Amino acid sequence: MTQKKKNHLTPHFTLQVLSHAVWLGLGLVAAPALAQQTATATTTSAEASSAQKTDKAKADEIEVIEVSGFRGSLNVALAAKREAVGSKETILAEDLGKFPDLNIADSLARVPGIAIEQDAGEGRQISLRGLGATFVKTTINGMESASAGAATDASGGANKSRAFDFNVFASELFTQIDINKTAAAELEDGGISGNVNLQTARPFQYQDDKFAYNLNARYNDVASEVTPRASLMFSKNWDNHFGLLLSAAYSEGLVQSEGATTVRWSVNNPSWKTGNAGNKLTAAPVTQLDPKGAYTNANMEGLWIPRIPRYSIFNKQQDRLGLTAAAQYRPHDNLLLNFDLLHAKLDSTMDEFQYSALLRGNVSSKTKIYAENLVVDANNTVVAGTLSGVPIRSEARQDVSTSDFNQATFSGDWQISDALQMTFLAGIGKSDLDIPYQRTFALDANNSTFAYSYDSNIDPVSLIGTKGTAIGSGNMHMDMPAFAFAPGQAFGKTYSQAELQALMLNPDLYKVGLVRNRNQQINSENTNFSVNFKYELSDELTLKWGLNQREFTTYNVQYDNGWKVLNTATNKTSGDAAESLVLGLPAARIAGALYGISLDAAGQHFGKAADVPGNSTLTAGSWLTTDYQKVMAAFSGESFFEAKQRYNATYDIEEKVTGAFVQLDFRYELGGRELRGNIGGRYIDNTNTSGIVNLDHIYADGYTAGRGAGAALAGGHDWRYTESNGKDFLPSLNLAYDLTEELVGRLSLSRAITRPAIADLASAIKVNTPDDKDPTATIEMGAGPTLRPYESDQVDLALEWYFDEEALLALSVFYKDITGLSKGSRQEVLDADQLKNLGIDLGSRDPAAVTWDVTQLLNTPAEGVRGAELIYQQPFSFLPEPWNRFGVTSNLTWIDYDRDVADPMSKNVISLLAEETSRLNYNWTLYYEHNDFSARLSYNFRERYIKEYLDKYKDEGNWGRGYEDKGQLNISSRYKINSNLSVSFEAINLTNAPTEQWSDVYTSRPVEYLLTGRQYLVGIRGNF
Repeated sequence: MTQKKKNHLTPHFTLQVLSHAVWLGLGLVAAPALAQQTATATTTSAEASSAQKTDKAKADEIEVIEVSGFRGSLNVALAAKREAVGSKETILAEDLGKFPDLNIADSLARVPGIAIEQDAGEGRQISLRGLGATFVKTTINGMESASAGAATDASGGANKSRAFDFNVFASELFTQIDINKTAAAELEDGGISGNVNLQTARPFQYQDDKFAYNLNARYNDVASEVTPRASLMFSKNWDNHFGLLLSAAYSEGLVQSEGATTVRWSVNNPSWKTGNAGNKLTAAPVTQLDPKGAYTNANMEGLWIPRIPRYSIFNKQQDRLGLTAAAQYRPHDNLLLNFDLLHAKLDSTMDEFQYSALLRGNVSSKTKIYAENLVVDANNTVVAGTLSGVPIRSEARQDVSTSDFNQATFSGDWQISDALQMTFLAGIGKSDLDIPYQRTFALDANNSTFAYSYDSNIDPVSLIGTKGTAIGSGNMHMDMPAFAFAPGQAFGKTYSQAELQALMLNPDLYKVGLVRNRNQQINSENTNFSVNFKYELSDELTLKWGLNQREFTTYNVQYDNGWKVLNTATNKTSGDAAESLVLGLPAARIAGALYGISLDAAGQHFGKAADVPGNSTLTAGSWLTTDYQKVMAAFSGESFFEAKQRYNATYDIEEKVTGAFVQLDFRYELGGRELRGNIGGRYIDNTNTSGIVNLDHIYADGYTAGRGAGAALAGGHDWRYTESNGKDFLPSLNLAYDLTEELVGRLSLSRAITRPAIADLASAIKVNTPDDKDPTATIEMGAGPTLRPYESDQVDLALEWYFDEEALLALSVFYKDITGLSKGSRQEVLDADQLKNLGIDLGSRDPAAVTWDVTQLLNTPAEGVRGAELIYQQPFSFLPEPWNRFGVTSNLTWIDYDRDVADPMSKNVISLLAEETSRLNYNWTLYYEHNDFSARLSYNFRERYIKEYLDKYKDEGNWGRGYEDKGQLNISSRYKINSNLSVSFEAINLTNAPTEQWSDVYTSRPVEYLLTGRQYLVGIRGNF
């Protein structure tokens, strides 16, 4: 990989100077003022008491203004933004409670610079200023938190990164969100793109006793079900001396996603040979088209075919519960104590249905798939075709998961003297993801004929009986492909659409082919303690310093029935994975007639959201699915159904972070205008410990413990631990200057870090041992705790024009120099001792004859990120009635973050957009407020982005996957019946925008096209 030359004026150089200047600057500026303040501090206690009484009398005279309405909340947030030193955004409760949001991630989507990634029609994770979710630091009530949820496999499955899963939390639980986009010494480290703090409600926010409720009926037009959504809040305030608040939010939702998926695509490479310079794959192919008639290995070389073309249904039932409790106690005027509890639970049950053609992995299974008729576009993609010898599979899957989050924090604010203030926080949090089971059952019809078309000019039904005489020419221009299935039928016969549908519903053509059982648990716990001080040196200077300590542990364990039958005496495995051993049972036990049921009869539907082509043979009426309950009853007691622990995926990680900071805040008059700012630094000591199972004690199947010395140990194995220690100093400087009464200029310089994904800190090893069926020899080595964090030297410049009351036009530009993480790959021959240390057994194979493809995550040099953010916000009060009742808030973020990435095939280093980075994001809200009626129309847009660069599927040719552009339109309205009662109507995803995923960084081929339909909520809100 090439390394870029650094310009001496980059943020790296600036931060080097700044880091050396911070301590000197703090000392020089603070010393005289500190001496002066020390002398002043000799004021008598009587004088201090008198001053405190005067301050209290002034505070009592301040009028308390209750903010109401969306426009009012925007004004308060705008005032906070103007007064801030760094770049900061705030959302208040009026925004959260009254946007059409299903969870807190959806609420954040309105913030300038934030875009969301969705799963099952809801926001799951966020990106900030174009950077991916892993770069956002999230705290709740001031405490760093971890939240892991489950998702569909296409959306990344269980979360093992640092990205925060916001969909666990209902938006009603929080009354304020603060987003700091620039770093300061007083902000805890961890967020290169920014820090997000979610604040739950507290009783002293309300001067009087308060009870509020919000009741909604939620309807999804695809699932066609009405589900409840409700929230309650009670607050009691005893004259700001003691207060108690309780809140609860509960919702149920059934969202159906439907559409077409391919999983990935595979390149046909029949000429592949080890060491061949013309190879199109970096490992031996697992998928291969067989020549027939006009189709030869020569003319099919380099053609791309879908891995598993299929129609897909995901029914996700989610029950979300959130509870908060808060107590505040003010024993005297100068001390305030807060105690906050938060419980959030997300229960999900996903029923998944797939009707597929299995074009993958036929080399090892020795299934010959013949090309009968092929149509190819300019990118060598087979956009339409007929194939024979194809296994057809209809599967039913059910995933059950529970995300359980609990956090308790105790914090305080103590005004020790007029000049000295102390704040502290102590907290503990737990986040557990429990997936008790993921079960997939499938009916297979082997030796079938299958046709598909992504070209609207080609009918797959007519194609299925037509033999090609040459490779045809076509185009890929259909989001929803058309499929024609002839289960159990050899090629050569033509069919009508009705005849094919009758064949598809014939259960005698199928047999049980898969009984898969998996489960997983991720248990995380973190503790946090911090104490901070603020000392007013003078009217212009305030010195801040503090300490914090955080400990985080996470444990991941996975179970499945992917194991193979093991002979412990020889330490050799044989046969297929246990999930396929059902095929060895007598034919009468696995006959499709025992377990087949139509999708209609199963109470499912298909085609309400997705526009299924009329020439496709697959509809809800012709879709034969697997009766999940019958297969479960028939085979769950079999030995091959047992899910065993995958020891090479198990890890236990502990992270300890100790930090200290010092920061000087200043406020001066310069040129008749106010200059405010802060300068400081944060020192961090980070210790990581990674534990993995000692693979010397695990047999060759990877699922059986007790090998060798492990036989004498409890559980059959012990652990291997690796520890590393890192230290960082993060300087920062933030300046804000009132250029005029309307113009504010800002400058921020800082160094920030983001720690690697949790799973990347594990030293776990994933091995594919070569055998007669699969000669691939790969080792994926976990990076381990020695992996350094992402590091960024950054500059932020902003100009904000508050050109009218309640109005803002702002432009920010930023530059970040971010180090990266990238998978390095090497070819290596390992001797017997090295293989033993890795727990790898080659049996009778000669180690010298096996070349391993070893990959490992490595730190890479810094690369530049440039970006700009534009904000426009204004009520149209200058217009005549009724237009003066409207207003708009809008923002746009553009980022240029290209990384040098090595092409796994050519090894050439090319410049590509970084993972999870959207070059353009924007959102806008048009609102209307007048008397008792208000309404808002909101639109969020995120440009296409690369989710990850992967050369993981070396034997298929896929490199990277990503998502297409997505824009979503929502509406929200409310009518106030009286001061205590209102009704609301909300609509989400009015345009039924699809989620589109693609694979391959060079030619985007469709992987997923799913639609969730529209959701509507009708509700009533009240308080007294």
